[in-house]
Amino acid sequence: MRYFLLTSLLLIIASNASAQSWRDSLSQGKKLYEEGKYDEAYKSLVEAQKIAPEGVDLSKDIGNAAYRNGDYEMAEKAYRSVASNSETPQQSSKHWHNVGNSQLKRKDYQSAIESYKQALRENPDNENARYNLAEAKRRLKKQQEQQKKQQQKKDQEQKDDQKKNQNQDQQQGQNDENQKGDQQKGDQQDSQNQSQNSDSKNGSSKSEAEKLSSKKTERMLDELLKKEMSTKRKAVGTKSSSSGEVESGKKW
Repeated sequence: MRYFLLTSLLLIIASNASAQSWRDSLSQGKKLYEEGKYDEAYKSLVEAQKIAPEGVDLSKDIGNAAYRNGDYEMAEKAYRSVASNSETPQQSSKHWHNVGNSQLKRKDYQSAIESYKQALRENPDNENARYNLAEAKRRLKKQQEQQKKQQQKKDQEQKDDQKKNQNQDQQQGQNDENQKGDQQKGDQQDSQNQSQNSDSKNGSSKSEAEKLSSKKTERMLDELLKKEMSTKRKAVGTKSSSSGEVESGKKW
């Protein structure tokens, strides 16, 4: 019996200590939030949520601290949690409005539009949600126009690059054709030069042959002329001898 009482007393003490601990963390978190120390406030509130009894939801306070600290993704998650557990449409509308604000900060305008619409479904009199819905639509339109311009610019740059590459290919092709034409002309010129050189050599050889033939002919003519002269001289000598008197040692 005494053991049972002691155990119960320890549990009560532990429970009270735990309750005091999470309440202290909650109180400290709120105090830090009021002082503008949002990062420290967020950590203290998260710690309070970890050790808080089941059924205690600090999502709203955590969402506010995360939003002020610039952690809009965590703020969105916290606001979604509290929005789904809201007791009245007015409270739900307010929290969905905060979800939309977090998405708007992250430039997720399409999601923000849907969140603001949900806030207005819960409470059509939520003028803040209505105003921010119009702002989200405006920003989404501007974002889409910018994306369209960027895409058009990118497409134009791609077209310019393609055109530039085509021009370079055409220029290279023209250069290749010109080089090929120059090579052909060079080959033709070399062929003509070789032909001319060959003709010149043939002409030179022919001229030398003609010269040799002419000299040979001249020598032959000279020899014939000499023979003819020699024959004539012999003929003249014979004639002179036959006309003179020949004396003989004998008398017949």
